[in-house]
Amino acid sequence: MSLLEIFDVAHGQCSLLTSSTGAHLLIDCGHNGGTGWRPSEMLRHRGIRHLDELIITNCDEDHVSDLPGVLNAVGVGILNRNPTVAGPDLYRLKKQRGMGRGIAALADMTKDYSASVSYWPDYDGMTYRQFWNRYPDDFEDENNLSLVTVMRWPGYNGDTAFSILYAGDMERAGWQALLRREDFRAEMRDITVFVASHHGRLNGYCRELFEWTDLNPVLFVISDCGIQYATQETISLYRRHASGVSHKGEYRRVITTRRDGYVSFTISADGASLRTAR
Repeated sequence: MSLLEIFDVAHGQCSLLTSSTGAHLLIDCGHNGGTGWRPSEMLRHRGIRHLDELIITNCDEDHVSDLPGVLNAVGVGILNRNPTVAGPDLYRLKKQRGMGRGIAALADMTKDYSASVSYWPDYDGMTYRQFWNRYPDDFEDENNLSLVTVMRWPGYNGDTAFSILYAGDMERAGWQALLRREDFRAEMRDITVFVASHHGRLNGYCRELFEWTDLNPVLFVISDCGIQYATQETISLYRRHASGVSHKGEYRRVITTRRDGYVSFTISADGASLRTAR
């Protein structure tokens, strides 16, 4: 049984996967400047001293703002990000808007991690596939260079018990580029939860993603804060693509950290149960 937690980090992203095997996978490491919540302090409080893997879905500060603290708190076995973007590339990408402490730590961190690894952690049988656009051949902006990750947990008889799609901050142009790939289109089947791109902003919504594939998730999760950056514009758009789930007496197709707070999924071979808490 696995626990996948999506934390309320306002306009950012941070998730933690804890497997029954004892393996830990952190997906992004944004923090909440309003409440003071930080993944580094959460990891210390829980007695976690090692992350088997760290996935960075987007090279913007809101996805890595607490990376210096995380690196002080824990060791990291595998660093997983868009492999076409090296440390020096991050400095070029951030030249105009400036380099935050989190991105600077990521750029420095890339020097010590290669694309090849000697082991893969056991995440209760979970496997994942990842897709990205290439820098600089395809795109030269951070959002369309996001790392798209599809995680799947096995069920009985070889089916998928639960799956989740992390999209980083991918924008429509980046989605359209990925949709040219047959393997990407095929991977969009049987998605349980879609963590909406770019915190639900309109430029992360891609109509073709749903029209050209079999993508029809049960639920969308939007990691966002108060009404800003047009984050609320897409809720009605996403709602029409989800089959929905009963939760706390309501039928929900979209969950947001802004309204619902902390979000978690307890995953087994039978499927997953949803919990939210303010």
